[in-house]
Amino acid sequence: MSELRFRGLFPILHTPFTEVGEVDFDSLVRLVGHVCECGAEGLAFPAFASEFWRLSEAEIMECASCIVKASDGRLRVILNVTAQSTVAAMRQALEFRRLGANALMVLPPFVVPVSGVEMESHLGHLMEAVDLPFIVQDSAGLTGTSLDAAALARLKTRYSNFAGLKVDQVPTGPSISRYRSIEELKDLSYLVGYSGVQLLDAVRRGAEGLMGGCGHLLEDRQMLSALQSGDEARGYREFARLSPLLNFEMQSLELVISVHKSLLHKAGIISTPLSRGPCRAMDELHAGELSLHMGALRQAQ
Repeated sequence: MSELRFRGLFPILHTPFTEVGEVDFDSLVRLVGHVCECGAEGLAFPAFASEFWRLSEAEIMECASCIVKASDGRLRVILNVTAQSTVAAMRQALEFRRLGANALMVLPPFVVPVSGVEMESHLGHLMEAVDLPFIVQDSAGLTGTSLDAAALARLKTRYSNFAGLKVDQVPTGPSISRYRSIEELKDLSYLVGYSGVQLLDAVRRGAEGLMGGCGHLLEDRQMLSALQSGDEARGYREFARLSPLLNFEMQSLELVISVHKSLLHKAGIISTPLSRGPCRAMDELHAGELSLHMGALRQAQ
């Protein structure tokens, strides 16, 4: 695979916490191993599913170092620049490269709205400073910040390491089609977030990868492989089998996190399903519904 192409499964790592709210690095190492064993092509950290806003900068870097070491070259490590100022983002990007990232993802600034010119400048400074493949995260569904396609086209013309777009919004497919209709952007790698709730449509429009959570990776692997096989009937069956669970978890960001951590905890991969407060964990009815979805998946296999 070319280092500038991203095809396959690239789950977002969740941040495991102990009972007292400290980062659980032993669980993080097990989680990296689990991603490898499930046949993923790579992984990404930190992102919304990682609860990056609940981590200090020092913890982010300590986790990133742990992830790179635990992966030991077995898969592609994508480290995500989430800092909201260009100066801080540059520092993050350079440190991620020093730690051994194979690629970088960038979450564009969203806490305070910025102009298209400022956004283009922010992304351009990062792509120029670090000679790694870059994936830009279009997370309008989570941040409300829309990207300017014309600006992205200019960035692609200037920076050959601009390699991909992660589309984190609904509807996913039409956004991919809109980007790919622009000559400069048509050959980017397109990865789908949002738990892949519209992955069937997105793959048919050119999406190559899935960036979901880590709680049901084997099912995600099976669904993505079927959708990319060229057998539309098989792809539809696998997508339809998983869709009720995906729609359930995507009711909110907190529910996504809680669902995946619950599944990973039940599988013995992370020591607790906890998040740092304040947070909204699953209630008993949600937990019961999750059990129903997982039971139905097992019966359908």
